[in-house]
Amino acid sequence: MEGVREKLLDYEYLLSRLYERVPPASGSGEFQLPDPQVLRIGNQTVIRNFREIAERLNRDPQLVARYLQRELATGGSYDPGSGQLVLNIKVSRRVLRQFLQLFVKTYVRCPTCGSTHTRLERRGRTWVLVCLACGAEQPVPPL
Repeated sequence: MEGVREKLLDYEYLLSRLYERVPPASGSGEFQLPDPQVLRIGNQTVIRNFREIAERLNRDPQLVARYLQRELATGGSYDPGSGQLVLNIKVSRRVLRQFLQLFVKTYVRCPTCGSTHTRLERRGRTWVLVCLACGAEQPVPPL
């Protein structure tokens, strides 16, 4: 019993135990998205690695596809089998990168701590960004 009491009073032990239980701060590192692999066929643009991008964002591909279609004011379709997104518009890789970075800023990165370890929850009619690192909750624009 005396050994347990000594450990509880030992500052270094308590500090090391705290660091073991607290998740590492992830907001300091740069978040890297895969570069979109774009293929243009007529008036359509195919993003060949769309599933990989959505997985890196830790978001449902249908949700990211809906965001891109809304921002680009176009229709399109996501094929779960191949993981490709087909947009009914010609769009450059640079523009797609910009919209994906805006998606990260709005729907992935925590505004409080900067972490990308977040999830989107739908509560009634509102979408809420919940940070898994610091526990902050922030309402975001609807998708």
